[in-house]
This record gives sequence, structure tokens and C-alpha cells, in this order.
Amino acid sequence: MPALTDNDDKTAVSARTIVLVVFDGVESIDVAGPASVFSKAELWRPGSYRLHVASPTGGAVATNGGLTLTDTLALPQLPDDIDTLIVAGGDEPGLRAAIAEQGLADWLVQAAPRVRRIASVCTGAFALAAAGLLDDRECTTHWRVCDLLQQMRPQARMRHDRVFVRDGPVWTSAGVTTGIELAIALVEDDLGHATAMEIARTLALPMLRSGAEPQLSEALRAQAGASHRLRELVAWIGLHPLENLSVEVLAERVQMSPRHFARAFVAETGCTPARYVERTRVSKAAQLLCQTRWTQEKIASSSGFRSVDALQRAFARQHGVTPQAYRDRERPASA
Repeated sequence: MPALTDNDDKTAVSARTIVLVVFDGVESIDVAGPASVFSKAELWRPGSYRLHVASPTGGAVATNGGLTLTDTLALPQLPDDIDTLIVAGGDEPGLRAAIAEQGLADWLVQAAPRVRRIASVCTGAFALAAAGLLDDRECTTHWRVCDLLQQMRPQARMRHDRVFVRDGPVWTSAGVTTGIELAIALVEDDLGHATAMEIARTLALPMLRSGAEPQLSEALRAQAGASHRLRELVAWIGLHPLENLSVEVLAERVQMSPRHFARAFVAETGCTPARYVERTRVSKAAQLLCQTRWTQEKIASSSGFRSVDALQRAFARQHGVTPQAYRDRERPASA
């Protein structure tokens, strides 16, 4: 396994060099999302970042969405002072060619010892795995290929269904848009929570998820088979966890009788309204446990629970642990 130093040095430095590694067939959002985050951070905190887009051979790179990235740097042309290296994901043929035929894995082996941290977006984790950078480390990737990566690299400790995972200097993220959340987490690690939140607001993100949350949200799962009317209600519940979310109130919002609404909700979402509301509130509490130092009393009241006891019982049902145990397990030690 290449030497990667577990060094979390937050000493103020001049502009950090960020490198996004791409290849023919790369997923456009895997590149544009993180690039936008770092550009917003540079606007908010000038002198923080210097961004390069690189590919194995340099020049123009065709994305899988039909866009072309021009004038990418060849990997050997990159400066020596790389702070953060992020490998994007994309279509399997292009990624395989980049890893094996174009020497990306070998280059990563050589680059790793001189880089402060290395990250991947989506299937970019396969490049890190090929270079041995995920051996004996926790990691994740797109939910569709978690098992495949685990089979190909048994030494990696796969965390299924996570937005992103940090293990020392190695960060991996799930599919596509989670690259934005990964990049914001990297910025927060460098520049603090206020800057991260400003970027999230600027990009109009609906929420800033912690890495511990599932790749597919409760809302998305519930909306998968729901009618338009209940899809809108599910979205509304997620934005209003502090409201009275009784069956009677929810039924009135969609102009149904309570009995008809309860039956329709189960049929279309796969769970009862009460269970879905509880899951939504637990998800909100989980975010706050990971992102704040608030007491359980404040977290309970801020996520719609009437008491700490109600919060703890709901956590035990969904996660099998107490809120404090969840915080201890999922919150980065440096947070």
C-alpha cells in the first residue's frame, strides 16, 4: 500500500492546489460539482484554492454527457505541490482504460506520498482501489457498485449506503451529486463551518448532509412509487419536521379523509405516515448530531421530538444505538 500520511495539519498555508482527475467518459457532474464548490470557496475566501483539471494524456476530454473539457493538463505536467487530489467517476470503459492502459493507477501510487489528501467521486473509488489506496481503509462508492468494488478489492472496508466516508487522508463519496457534498466537507475541513454553509446556501442545496447519511434519502425512497399528490406531501414533511404531522393534519393537506389517506400512504410509499414522520425526524436529528455540538435536548426539539426519551427510542428503533453512540461513531474526531 502506498505511503499516505495520516496528517490532519490545518496550519494556514497559501493557496492549496486542488487537482480534479478526469478521463474520456467521465461523469460531467463529478467534475463540475466539486469544481463549483472550490470556485465558490475561492470567491468567499480569496487565496484559498488553485484548481487544475488533469487527465492521463492531457488535452481535450469528452464527458459522458457530450460536453468536452478542453486543455486538461497531462498528469506528468501537474505541479509538485498538490494538496488535494480528487478522482472523478464515469463510464466503465473509459475508467478501465484510464486505470490500466493510460497508467492512472501507477501514477496514483507515485503521487500518493506527496499529497496531503486523496478523494474520489462515485466510481473514481475504483482508481484509488487499483492503486492500493483503499486497503485497510473504510470507503464507499455508488450504491450500485459497492459490492463489485468489495469483490475486486477485499482489503478495502466497504461502507454501504453512505454519502461519503473519511478514513484519515482518504475520502470517498457515493454517486454523482454526492461529490458536491464531499467537496463542501473538504472545504469545511480547511476553512470552517461558516464557509461551508455559505457555499451550500449559494448553491441552493436543500440541506447539508453528513457523510453518515444514506445515499438514497428516505424522501426519495418514499417518492419512488407515490402519486404526484403524495410526492409533494413527502417533500413538505421533510421541510417541516417541527410541524404537527399527525395523520389528521397530513390528510387535510392532501384533501383526503384520514382513513383513506393512511391506506393510500402505505400503499404508495411502503410505510405508515407515523413511521415515515419518525424516519424523517431521526434523519434530521442524525444530521445535527454529526454537524453540531448541541445537547440532545436541543437536537430533540429541533428535529420534531417532544422529548429526549422520544428521540432515544426512535434512534434505537432505526439505528439500534443511542444518539450519543451514533454521534461518537459517525462524527469525525476533528469536528
